[in-house]
Amino acid sequence: SYNWGGYLIWAARDYPVFVDGRTDLYDDDLLRVYLDTYFVQSGWENNLNEAGINTVLVESSSPLVQVLGLTQDWDRVYTDDIATIYVRRVPIR
Repeated sequence: SYNWGGYLIWAARDYPVFVDGRTDLYDDDLLRVYLDTYFVQSGWENNLNEAGINTVLVESSSPLVQVLGLTQDWDRVYTDDIATIYVRRVPIR
């Protein structure tokens, strides 16, 4: 999640993040890809695949969480009222 990327950079240094709150470092295209994925717009699955994303940490109320829960490719490994984590069943890259 855009909201937690900065924290993850600090707390989970071995895991690269896709995006964080430093919008001045990212171009509009990357932010558009993030938003299209978060809101499950056309091509959202390809966005995850092309970026080599195997773990998703996002707000539990997000549209992406709802859709990942319906797929066969992702397992929910954690959830609470605030955050949900999904891990790809078969990692890519």
